[in-house]
Amino acid sequence: MSPETTFQQRQQQFTQAKQAAQQRYNQLAFWRLMWFIGSVGAVWLLIRIDQQLGAVIALLIGVAGFLFLLKKHQTVRRERDVNHHLAFINQDESARLKRQYLRSETGEQFVNPTHYYSGDLDVFGKHSLFRLLNRAHTYEGQNQLAQWLQAPASPETIRSRQEAVAELKPQLDWRQMFEALAYAEETINQSPTSLIKWASSGEKMLPRYLNVVRFVFPAIAIGLFVAWLLGYVPGLVVIIALGIHSLILRQVSETSEEVSEQTFEISAALRAFKGLFEQAEQVKGDSRRIQGIRQIVASDGSSVSTAIGQLARLTEGINYRRNPYFYFLFGIATLWDLHYLFGLERWRKQHGSNLVIWFDALGELEVINSLAGFSYAHPAYATPTLVEDQLTLTFSAASHPLLVPGHGVANSLSLVGSGQTVLITGSNMSGKSTFLRTVGANVVLALAGAVVSAEAFSCSLVRVFTSMRTQDSLEESTSSFYAELKRLQTLIGLTKEVNAIPVLYFLDEILKGTNSADRHRGAEALIRQMHRTTASGFVSTHDLELGQLAEPGSGQSPVGFVRNYHFQSDLKNGELLFDYKLRNGICESFNASQLMQAIGIEISADAVSVK
Repeated sequence: MSPETTFQQRQQQFTQAKQAAQQRYNQLAFWRLMWFIGSVGAVWLLIRIDQQLGAVIALLIGVAGFLFLLKKHQTVRRERDVNHHLAFINQDESARLKRQYLRSETGEQFVNPTHYYSGDLDVFGKHSLFRLLNRAHTYEGQNQLAQWLQAPASPETIRSRQEAVAELKPQLDWRQMFEALAYAEETINQSPTSLIKWASSGEKMLPRYLNVVRFVFPAIAIGLFVAWLLGYVPGLVVIIALGIHSLILRQVSETSEEVSEQTFEISAALRAFKGLFEQAEQVKGDSRRIQGIRQIVASDGSSVSTAIGQLARLTEGINYRRNPYFYFLFGIATLWDLHYLFGLERWRKQHGSNLVIWFDALGELEVINSLAGFSYAHPAYATPTLVEDQLTLTFSAASHPLLVPGHGVANSLSLVGSGQTVLITGSNMSGKSTFLRTVGANVVLALAGAVVSAEAFSCSLVRVFTSMRTQDSLEESTSSFYAELKRLQTLIGLTKEVNAIPVLYFLDEILKGTNSADRHRGAEALIRQMHRTTASGFVSTHDLELGQLAEPGSGQSPVGFVRNYHFQSDLKNGELLFDYKLRNGICESFNASQLMQAIGIEISADAVSVK
């Protein structure tokens, strides 16, 4: 069964399950109302007939039954919501196969304008690698995915990621439930930075004597309140007791407010985190990374989900103080802040130093799940082979991963050794830029640990660098040509670093912002300079003379450091046709004049005029 068929069937299955749960939810809502009305009526009737004992029993039964129905109602609501999210996940997976995206996250918050390649290779944005891969929902999960896409990992790390992805790939039910649980709370994508800062702080918040005060003083206040009701003490005594409570709470008010600020934004999300950790504890797999994650989420013989559940209750409790009605009617009398501050201090002492590790492990599992989901949806995509002996890039039938599978034209190529330049010539719109982005995007996926859009793919560890979409900047008074020069300066600097990972560069229409003579001299000089380094790469150009660098007698450099490939176009019946197939050699046909003629520019031997 194809992934598309599987996703469609599961979407239908979970939609039906959601509808069934909705019906049960509506029925329970009706019976809750009926039970409430019946209980109130029974209590009222028993009081009217002077059956106080029966009224008390009816009240207790009514409350117990209502709480039972309430809990049942919440269980059915959760079942309904989970099935709703599962249906949406499968709808989203079907849409991704068509390169349509239902989720709004684009990763644009991770954009770095000076990054070596992310802007040119569409790593982030509305139609991007991040959006294609992302099945993470937490802040840390999306942040780690962005990091994996922006920097190459070591070969050992890449292989361990591939192993973990291969183990999670067939676990469709677990993977989709893991993602569905993240939908339980919208704020789950909030950064936990403030919470982690609080958890990692070693400061003691409260004097020890307050640990006794928080029990003794509320008990005295309640006793005084009962005595006042019975007429034994005046109301002023109760007011004085509450005033003393206010003075005690004032001693810790600054601490209470600080803790509340640090935990408020993520306190609601901690309930959803508890569910995610419970699911993480059940993940299956023997790979080193999966085992490592499992060990982290079951630390010290107790589950992380239990600890996160405790933290959720504590942070929710301390943040009740934000409700002024609750605080004045109940918080002062019970010394509410003290109880939860002491609870949070105990939790921090026991688990605080582990919180950042837990969130990191959960985020990593989300990224592995994202890559596994991508791999499951594209069974024909290849798992890259990592080569460690020399700079290597070899692929067959590679197409752009952001194109709908089967709609792009696949090409093959092999590049082995440092100091090599693949020079690509061709007419306008023939596919040169797309080919460079195809290769670059697949290399980025490979170095992140993902499958790639190719039948076979081998590469070594490289630092990808691109110069393809350089633009002018009004703010910095920078022309597009000077912006490209600054970009190339960065490339040259990278190739001069000692004992660094080799650079794989992609330069599109090199030095296009200057005249043809200077462009040729500069491009040839740069290619020769790159030949003397450990870098290799791709250059697209309209400058056919650069292709002569591959010919014997072409200058000081030895023969063979430039290899010529091209894309071509054909003019048939006045229509330009492109097959987007990579061919050996230099392009011999260009279409600029035909395109100009097509829009009405009269091309002649001695003049050019516009109709």
